[in-house]
Amino acid sequence: MMKHNKSKLSIALLTLALTACGGGGGDSSSTPTTPTTPTTPTTPTTPTSTIEEEFGLWLTDLSNDLIISGYQAFDSQAASLSSAANSFCQLSNPTTSDLAELQTAWQSTNAAWQRIQWVKVGPVLEESRIFRIQLWPDSNDAVTRGVNNLLLSSETITDELVATQNVGAQGIPALEQLLFSTGDNAILTESDGDKRCEAVVAISQNLSNIATSVHNGWLADGGNFVEQFTNGTGDFTGQKDAVEEIVTNWLEHVELVKDEKTLEPLSINAPGIPSIAEFTLSDESIPSIKINVATFLDIFTAVDGHGFDDILTDFFEQETIATTMKEKLDAAIASASALEGNYSEALNDEAKRAEIEQLVQAIREVRDYLSTEFVQTTDINIGFNANDGD
Repeated sequence: MMKHNKSKLSIALLTLALTACGGGGGDSSSTPTTPTTPTTPTTPTTPTSTIEEEFGLWLTDLSNDLIISGYQAFDSQAASLSSAANSFCQLSNPTTSDLAELQTAWQSTNAAWQRIQWVKVGPVLEESRIFRIQLWPDSNDAVTRGVNNLLLSSETITDELVATQNVGAQGIPALEQLLFSTGDNAILTESDGDKRCEAVVAISQNLSNIATSVHNGWLADGGNFVEQFTNGTGDFTGQKDAVEEIVTNWLEHVELVKDEKTLEPLSINAPGIPSIAEFTLSDESIPSIKINVATFLDIFTAVDGHGFDDILTDFFEQETIATTMKEKLDAAIASASALEGNYSEALNDEAKRAEIEQLVQAIREVRDYLSTEFVQTTDINIGFNANDGD
């Protein structure tokens, strides 16, 4: 009897143990938890192109949309100026209105030149073309001497003769002297008016010849410098070398506009030194500065093509630097746009001098950011000391 009771107790204890462990019933309502699938680590974003390819895209858009198009415009305007000079000098009794039309053609030619004045690579360097187009600054008064020598020459002045003269007698500044000196009408009133007309026709044709040579030198069906430039061959050791050369040109021009075109004529006090401004006779100094400063942005963006704003943002992932650079360029453009009127008068007016000083500071900030954050991020070595001057 006792043995039977012990067996019942053992069975009861075993049943209790199994129930506590969950092993006794198949009618449990709990559902097993599905194991979590491990998250695949995110692969870091890597550029889909190389920096050389990025540079190549910028060089291509810059050359097509700014440089070649700029030289094309200059070539076209110079040809129109040459035609206008011939038409004017064929008139038996030209009027001030006729002269004004010729002066406008000169202004249009200069405006086209100002847009690509900064370029110092390629065909424009051959045969001293860049100086023959415009010798400035002219500390030795070479332009005046060159023009006077032509006017005193007993030879008939032709474009072939002009091409053999000193560079000061050959380009845009020489034409400015002939078209705008002595109250804007020397060519109408001076006793040597016919000789002056002869010089204007010859210099205009010479300028047109140079413009055509430079333009054709870039074209694929001409000298094809565009291939060297975009691929980093010929004069360049690679695409980065081409970029470094042209960015150096850009920085040099920023410095030229800041110093020679604005800061130095501004001088310390009024009335400034208007005689050393770029275009004192024609009063084209301010319009030229505006074109120059606007071009700085076009260089950066490759005229809204594949610009450095894209390279900084997408390749280097430095959107802040791209944005800051553009903001500084926009600020310089706004400061330049505020300048109006006669430059000589502005240099002698305190309120307008303050506007010029604001422009100088805005350009200085472009120069500083371009020569530090920009070149450091892009790893561009510039052949220019941006710390020279202030």
